[in-house]
Amino acid sequence: MKPGNLMNRIAILVFIASMLSLPVTNAQSLPPEQIKSILNVTKGSWVAFRDYDGKQLIYFTHLEAWKCGLIRVQYGINDAPINKDWLLDPCNSKTPNRIQKDNLYLTFAAGSVLTIDIILTFDDGTESESKRFSYAPETALK
Repeated sequence: MKPGNLMNRIAILVFIASMLSLPVTNAQSLPPEQIKSILNVTKGSWVAFRDYDGKQLIYFTHLEAWKCGLIRVQYGINDAPINKDWLLDPCNSKTPNRIQKDNLYLTFAAGSVLTIDIILTFDDGTESESKRFSYAPETALK
């Protein structure tokens, strides 16, 4: 083995070892403004529609995963006022992104929901703008 190759391998091993010693970052250790930023950037994933077993399901999985950055999730169905609450599981600071809730969705008759509007209240008390999600059969989860 050439000396240069050996030095490159040692450098790579030292880098890997140093990365393994870093603490694992979780949502609770992230500053609230960073969680808020993540939720704003991923707003297209806040909810998802699914057609299943003759029913229409609306999943809140993404928001449950970031519950430690949220105080409240409100929604309104089909142009109704945004005044219903999705009850988030309590935040566990040891495993903040872990989802333990058994039921991550709302259930409706097939095709009955055309839109759902969502407003988030973040840990700092500010609210997101209303985000509308429209049902599209061709993109709904199956």
